[in-house]
Amino acid sequence: MDDLDTLIRFLHILGVTVWIGGLVFLGAVAVPAARTEADPVRRRAAITAVARRFAPVAGAAWVLILATGMAILGRRDISVGDLPDTDWGKRILAKLILLLAMGVVVLLHGVWQGPKVRRAEEAGNLRAARRWKIMGAAFDSFTLLGSLAALWLATSLVA
Repeated sequence: MDDLDTLIRFLHILGVTVWIGGLVFLGAVAVPAARTEADPVRRRAAITAVARRFAPVAGAAWVLILATGMAILGRRDISVGDLPDTDWGKRILAKLILLLAMGVVVLLHGVWQGPKVRRAEEAGNLRAARRWKIMGAAFDSFTLLGSLAALWLATSLVA
């Protein structure tokens, strides 16, 4: 392994750290803190502000994870088509599928589900807002569990 391999792996782990750390911070700190706000308009504004600030950071981390993961494969002369041939490759392929699925879910959360909650709350339709929030919680749960599953798979690769 040379210095470039070390740099690529470092950046990959940095991306994963930012991604998972951000998810944990949002779920365990930011959102619960915002929920202590009694005024629903201010509560929604606080959650939206944090989510909008984190979105570009999370997006950059996601791209970094994908790019460095592909670079790691490339440095080993492994193509995506080779992955199903070995147990190691199947684990990498599962991580890649999880990463792509999480990217889609996070994008849907930000551009579709989140705005639906805000519009329902602004219209005073609390029943619809609750349904959209439940969907958001499902998206959040999938993203966190998918991230932890990918981390588990990565840990299982180390011999």
